[in-house]
Amino acid sequence: MMNDERTKQDRINVLKAKIDYAERVRDNYKNIPPALQKTNSSYLDTLHQEIEDLEKSYLTDRNQRKFSRIKVQRPVHLKFSSAQYQGVLNNISLGGFFVNGVFKQPKNNIYKIDLKESTKYLKHSILAVGVIARTFNTGIAVIFIGMKPKHYENLQTELLTHAIIPAVLRDEITQQNIFEFDDDLVCNRHLNFDRDKLRRLLDRP
Repeated sequence: MMNDERTKQDRINVLKAKIDYAERVRDNYKNIPPALQKTNSSYLDTLHQEIEDLEKSYLTDRNQRKFSRIKVQRPVHLKFSSAQYQGVLNNISLGGFFVNGVFKQPKNNIYKIDLKESTKYLKHSILAVGVIARTFNTGIAVIFIGMKPKHYENLQTELLTHAIIPAVLRDEITQQNIFEFDDDLVCNRHLNFDRDKLRRLLDRP
């Protein structure tokens, strides 16, 4: 599934680059013969049709998941009450992320997540509290419990920036509505977690 999805994403990117080039050629060379203009127009139509078909297929695949996952590889710091780890972020979504690494913490452990600023990937820091949803030999899957509003805005910005189809992310943000706002907190409405404890965890150095 992941390989097939990655292939579709890569092909969409290639098609967008080809469309951009063909449109620039068309706009920069107004005096090309009519036959070549017709060929260029036909070529653009073919590219647009292929990208439309791929995007429909891509959206169908996405509908089988709750949230769109954005592939981002960068260091992440995880701080549990009894241990700290450095892992490598594999992918991130509105609901959580997967981090590669070796962790001794069991499922349902609560911890603080620190995704620091980076000039190449995450342009804004994201500080949150999460819970381990699943454990694997290669890493752990995490669900966000909550974060401060500014960091929630940063999360949305980064997801929209790196999304293959930003419209899908915008729909998830507005329609899924898994978070609720409580003064200085943004909390996962599906997880019954003490708000005061969440505040203390987020404020702890």
